[in-house]
Amino acid sequence: MPSPSTLQRFFAELKRRHVFKVATVYGATGFAVLQVASLLAGGMGLPPVVLRVTTYLVIVGFPIAVVLAWALEITPEGVKRTDPVTAAELDAIVARPARHRWPSGLLALVGVAALVVGAWWVGRRSSAEEPSGPEGAAPGTPRVAMAGVGGAGAAVLKRAYADLSRDSRPSVAVLPFADLSPKHDQGYFADGMTEELLNALARIRQLRVAGRTSSFAFKGKDENMRQIGKELGVRYLVAGSVRKQGDRLRITAQLVDDSSDFQLWSNAYDRTLDDVFRIQTDIAEAVAGQLKVSLGLAADSSLVRPTTDQKAYDLYLTGRERMRARGTGVRAAVSLFRQATERDPAWAPAWAGLAQAYSLVPYYAKPDWKDVDSATWAAALDSAGVAARRALSLDPQNAAAEVALGNAFRDRWQWREAESHYLKALAIDPDDVEAHQQYAEMLAGEGRVPEAVRSARRAVALDPSSLIRLNALGFILDLDGKVSESIDVLSRAVEARPGFRSAYTNLARAYLHQGDLAGAVSALRAMPAALGVTVSTDSLERGWRANDGPMLLACCHGIVLPSTLQSLGDTASALAAVGRLARTLAALPPYSPNGLDGIWLLPPSLVHDPRIAPLLERAGLKASGGPRE
Repeated sequence: MPSPSTLQRFFAELKRRHVFKVATVYGATGFAVLQVASLLAGGMGLPPVVLRVTTYLVIVGFPIAVVLAWALEITPEGVKRTDPVTAAELDAIVARPARHRWPSGLLALVGVAALVVGAWWVGRRSSAEEPSGPEGAAPGTPRVAMAGVGGAGAAVLKRAYADLSRDSRPSVAVLPFADLSPKHDQGYFADGMTEELLNALARIRQLRVAGRTSSFAFKGKDENMRQIGKELGVRYLVAGSVRKQGDRLRITAQLVDDSSDFQLWSNAYDRTLDDVFRIQTDIAEAVAGQLKVSLGLAADSSLVRPTTDQKAYDLYLTGRERMRARGTGVRAAVSLFRQATERDPAWAPAWAGLAQAYSLVPYYAKPDWKDVDSATWAAALDSAGVAARRALSLDPQNAAAEVALGNAFRDRWQWREAESHYLKALAIDPDDVEAHQQYAEMLAGEGRVPEAVRSARRAVALDPSSLIRLNALGFILDLDGKVSESIDVLSRAVEARPGFRSAYTNLARAYLHQGDLAGAVSALRAMPAALGVTVSTDSLERGWRANDGPMLLACCHGIVLPSTLQSLGDTASALAAVGRLARTLAALPPYSPNGLDGIWLLPPSLVHDPRIAPLLERAGLKASGGPRE
């Protein structure tokens, strides 16, 4: 260990050769260069490798600069080797007061720390943004995330998949407005007001708005604002009430910072029904103003798309309520939206609602949507496409219409066209939850399952209380071989909503894929009797012992095994799961109007079988997974 005097002489020499000064200046400059590079890379959509190379160059340059500072000095005659020092010169430097000696060393330390922090931050960001494959994938898993998307589409997904944990935008949730009308019969109007306000705020790019389903999970619940904000992953909450009597409205709204329960803003609006859109705009603008974000709208855009026909608006709100209920409500929604478009043919939201409703019709036309004939399916998709295009002709920035159009193409196996519309929706609104989920389902159907997992995760992150999103994520995780995580996600769904039949059946299927018969039996036995399903767990156990795929899957759908299996597509999936190739091929349907059963769930060992090729061809797929070029 060198003596203190030797150390003092060494530091004095560093000071004499200006090493401390170079370290200070280089550290500060390097930190600034890395921050500028990070900003430019984000704004210009440059690949993460640009940031990585820049970071390496800055780090490697530091020791070089220090060595050069030690060895060379700048003189009036130019750069030359540093002259040797005498002991007397060093003793003179050491003898100076501490206030003259220490600042240079401390500044050098700060410079080095700034360089290290800057390099760590930029390196972490570039690693997080690089599409390195599916989340949670095992080492050696092929990098296929975003494999089918390039150019502008990749840039759209990069923005849409940005890490929410590092999202610096103010985060907001709109809680369901209370119905304070005299007869308490305006719940649909209050819900509509909530949803339209949520949509208006979502159009402000500088805000992150929680998904509708998660917000509505707190309808009628008297919970602490801070707890609600924590569960929704947001800092700010918008709440309020609606009192509607005749053509008079009284709407109250408040903005609360849930971290402190402090009310940042509140207002009451006493207006006529004709002013409802103005009120929505005023509230959205007030929230943006309080959170100090700009609206960021184009000159011809607005936060709210109004209609001058109040009856059309009422029909539209009622249609939204019916569609949220699903089931027979979907058909009723089609009728209500159609009436709204007839009253105001130039109102884009009504056309977008009609498109969404039509795209759901086949799934709810009969108790088992798999039995819908191909003519009904095709007609519904045609109508969805017509309505969506009409909405987009009136409002090219309508993300909901783009999603509906993507659904219409997806269910016809027109993968490239479907993807282009989902990407357009995400370009309009990177936080559009429905776009993320429907895109995830398209990717899974196409065979791009790791990418589907990524989109499904994003839908859940944006709408964490939505059981539909949880169910979709759990199912897709199971497809991707992440069975344990699938069981965890699906278990959350069934615990939160005991009447969610699909989650029970998907959970049972995941347990079977894990080789856990007891878990599958338990999941099916937990299905509430109110669902009207008799579950034959004895048949499940017999099917397990006999390695009988059809019996297993029939039970996983909560069906007592009939003499004639109800769904050939599902039969094929079950058979594939237990590896019965010959029976799988025999069970594949000649045509499945919904498009995917019996094909997209086949394991890799089957998709390469030459007897499968004609079926893949008809579905527009290729044996390697994904669409044909």
